[in-house]
Amino acid sequence: MNKTITVLALASCLSLGAVAQNSSSGALVRDSKSGLSVPGARISLHGPTTRLIVVDARGLYQLPQLPEGRYTLTVTAPGYEAKQLVYIHSLGKALPLLELVPLPSTPERYDELLIADDSDNAVSGGDRVSLLTSSKDPFLSASSYVFSTARFRARGYDSPYSSQMLNGVEMNDLNSGYSAWSLWGGLNDVTRLQQTSQSFEPIVSGIGSVGITNNVTIRPSQLGAQRRLTYSNSNRTYSNRFAFTWSTGENKRGWSLLASVVRRSGDGQYSYVRGQFYDAWSYFLGIEKRLDESNHISLMALGAPTRRGVASASTQEAYDLAGSNFYNPNIGRQAGAWRNARVRDSHEPIVQLSHYFNDLQRHLQISTTMSYRFGYNSYSALNWYNAPDPRPDYYRYLPSYFTRMATPGSQDPEAAARYAELWHSDPNTRYIDWDRMYAINRGNMTTVRNAAGEALATGRRALYMVEDRHTDQREFAWASTIAWQPLKQLELNGGLSYRHNRTENFAVVGDLLGADFVYDVDKFAERDFGGDASKSQVDLNHPDRIVQRGDRFGHDYEAQTSRFVAWGQATYKLSKLDVYGALGYTHTAMQRDGKQRRGLFPDNSYGLSDRVKFNDLTAKAGAIYKLNGHHYLQANLAYVEQAPTFRNVFISPRTRNSYVENPQSERILSAEASYQVRLPWLRGRLTGFYAQIADHTQAMNFYDDSQASFSNYILTGIDTRHLGMELGLEAKLSPTLTANAALALGQYQYASNPSYVQTIDNSEKIVDRDVIYWKGLQVGGTPQTAATVGLTYYAPWYANFGINANYFGRNYVSMAPALRTDRARAALDQGYIHPERLRDGFTVDVFASYSWRIKYGTFLRFNLSVSNVLNNKQLPSGGFEQLRVRTQRDESGQQIPFRPFDSKLSYVYGTTFFLNTTLQF
Repeated sequence: MNKTITVLALASCLSLGAVAQNSSSGALVRDSKSGLSVPGARISLHGPTTRLIVVDARGLYQLPQLPEGRYTLTVTAPGYEAKQLVYIHSLGKALPLLELVPLPSTPERYDELLIADDSDNAVSGGDRVSLLTSSKDPFLSASSYVFSTARFRARGYDSPYSSQMLNGVEMNDLNSGYSAWSLWGGLNDVTRLQQTSQSFEPIVSGIGSVGITNNVTIRPSQLGAQRRLTYSNSNRTYSNRFAFTWSTGENKRGWSLLASVVRRSGDGQYSYVRGQFYDAWSYFLGIEKRLDESNHISLMALGAPTRRGVASASTQEAYDLAGSNFYNPNIGRQAGAWRNARVRDSHEPIVQLSHYFNDLQRHLQISTTMSYRFGYNSYSALNWYNAPDPRPDYYRYLPSYFTRMATPGSQDPEAAARYAELWHSDPNTRYIDWDRMYAINRGNMTTVRNAAGEALATGRRALYMVEDRHTDQREFAWASTIAWQPLKQLELNGGLSYRHNRTENFAVVGDLLGADFVYDVDKFAERDFGGDASKSQVDLNHPDRIVQRGDRFGHDYEAQTSRFVAWGQATYKLSKLDVYGALGYTHTAMQRDGKQRRGLFPDNSYGLSDRVKFNDLTAKAGAIYKLNGHHYLQANLAYVEQAPTFRNVFISPRTRNSYVENPQSERILSAEASYQVRLPWLRGRLTGFYAQIADHTQAMNFYDDSQASFSNYILTGIDTRHLGMELGLEAKLSPTLTANAALALGQYQYASNPSYVQTIDNSEKIVDRDVIYWKGLQVGGTPQTAATVGLTYYAPWYANFGINANYFGRNYVSMAPALRTDRARAALDQGYIHPERLRDGFTVDVFASYSWRIKYGTFLRFNLSVSNVLNNKQLPSGGFEQLRVRTQRDESGQQIPFRPFDSKLSYVYGTTFFLNTTLQF
């Protein structure tokens, strides 16, 4: 290694001496290809003393007063290869110009998926032997890019077990816990600077999470002056994408401006699944001012207004009848044109004001961001009243309803054959018949009267309609973090954050489908309590409402959640060993605010519910043992308490204030050990991990045939065990050829038999309480085996070509609890106990890119990626068991289950492409 460093030092001195800058004005860190400065790079010095230097917004760095002697400089920046060289410091000697080599660009794929990024877990000033992580870990690159096509979840964790931040502010949805990537979908140019932590590895923006912690940093001063014009074409979800991004860099007065606008569109004709139209814009505007050498202030706003058609999973029987595993049951023809009943329409802008303080002399950095999120988010769906189900893949319209799903002794093979023929020959059977719904509504002339016989409305009452289900959020948040290095061996990090979220949940009449009005009553209560008209009232404060397009109806409540987090972390670094420890405290409070006084629950539906509170602790510790500058051993251990989300605490928030009995926080124990290698020709990681998640709570809502009503299952005491290993390698076989490989092997199982309580929407009475036998069964929803191996050729004329072969296996459908109760186990075949294992399979991806330097500072780049070139259309990406179970009456008249409904599946797309063209000038 000493020989290598000496060669690097001599080469640097000879090649850079002529263009060196003196220490009074600062020396430049720049891109070796474009010549543009690289602001925000970090320089770690180790020699007679240890220092950390952060390059300013102009790309310049200065060295503080240093003892004369020999220093090792390690330079890292997001998106660039780490550079290490030797610098001999003496009085009056000029500083070297530092040129960083950009990492190879990765072809872009879905904007909706987590795009592989060039994150930087920057090396701190206390490093004696640096663990260079300026480019993303090879395994994380594979799991977020190659494996994403099969909906791979790292270590089997759902999204709520990972943390997504924007400028240090937690962005996971407080109602569900899920990630919020769609809030800035399409803004790839301005979200490339990211810091990623696997498991509980130290990260400066937070205490971390059991999954992946990712912080997107957007600062106008961090991007050099440039303009980017991009056009993309694809056959996946959208057809065309246009983007323009303009950054000024920091001018002489300390101002920086960054703006980006993106347009994504597709009419669904060329998307891979029919009906997936796309109509989206994305925008960003940010301005930053350098107040002095230590203080910056930034104001930014972004949003991604999107309207898109959605495809839903269906059963294999429906796919086979339609002749495609990409059949979409949400669509049908209206007046000859395709129309989608499931449309997601959202626009949730985010405004953030940030202050950054950086005192290089005291090695102190403080960042504070205030954030406000608002707007709307709706999801359309068909609704019907006293009319046949209009969904084409409804079980009664499938041939199996008359054979294997029929009550024993009442099979009708002839009816099954007729329906099979209709599925093949009649588009209005296998798709939604919009024209028929219009005709039924227009013929339904009626007069609606109240309980006293008074006429409320006369006209066409809607039997069918499209409703828009809203979850409109308003959230204020702030987050402050501090990083301080009081001693060269000691680094301290900490932070405070607060979030307050108010989410309006309500339905709006979207389209009356030719009708004039809707009578806003609870149709199930009207059926069950026909003799008491007050029971069917949706809102006793406003009874007998007649609603029309744009009016709220059905349900209306507000979910309120607040969360406060405080954390601190200490890292102590020796020549061979780094150790760290961290503690965190989280307070979460939530309550429901009902806007309706329901007829069924007049005393438990209107106004504020009880306030449900949780106080949680987090503790973690870890160590890195440095065998030498290229080989490392790492271990992390953590204990976490995590509050359940609003969605899993309140039993039936659409109708009442009731919540789970004695709700508990989850308890998570996580441990991992890794070997990491960072050689000039090989980098990678081998990790073994174990996690136990205990006391998870989950709420499920579905139509229960045995109760003939919408039902609520509240599961408590769910424990899961996550055990496995991860391997990621990247080897430079030659100056132009690089090989990569990644392997994930996991065993994700339920470790307990949770308890359940069942209620129904029309009553607060508990109708069933028992145990669900899940222990030892597989957690579904992700491949538990995933592997890829690939080669990339980097041509000397700024082009690269690559191929990856991928394997996915041991994927299981997500289980329904109703099949594993005592009642179901006594009545059903034992074959239904184990979850269905989905088919294993291979895919092959290829990509190519070319960069043409037109003139200094002007580049034209092309990226093409083709996924699944072998056109494997038989590889499921996921599936779930339906919650409903067919029942029949026994001799005593009780409803007993006799046949589960078929699982619903989704499939990996066949051959798709994404072509990206960028002009940077």
